[in-house]
Amino acid sequence: MNPIESIELFLKQPQIAVVGVSRNKNKFGNAVYRALKKNGIKVLPVNPHLTQFDGDKCYNTIEALPQEVTALFVNTPPEKTLQLVENAYKKGIHHLWLQQGSTDTEVLKYLEGKNVNYISDRCILMFAQPVGSFHRFHRFLSKISGKFPQ
Repeated sequence: MNPIESIELFLKQPQIAVVGVSRNKNKFGNAVYRALKKNGIKVLPVNPHLTQFDGDKCYNTIEALPQEVTALFVNTPPEKTLQLVENAYKKGIHHLWLQQGSTDTEVLKYLEGKNVNYISDRCILMFAQPVGSFHRFHRFLSKISGKFPQ
């Protein structure tokens, strides 16, 4: 599967759990959660320290997510990401978006050879429609520089 097909498949999932929401409204995980929700995507927040986020039930672990969740957006430091990815895989979540700065070689090595659709080191807000003005400009720059996935 080419990168753009992988991205489109991820964004077509009926529910996307978002790991990385927090009490701090300036955190990127919060912006992603709200943007996806505003775009009509059913999102579920995951944070071990919250019971609610943005008026929605917040799940404290990946294991606590409903069984029908098939996609996970991860916006955590790399040292936390491997355990999250392992837990998601064991739960049967095989669509992963590892936001820029959330992954390292250990995570990518774990995913090698597994039947997992994953996107890494790309900003989801450049692809989730409709793309906002700042991310639309970033997307444009990525296209003219040849870094946009085909």
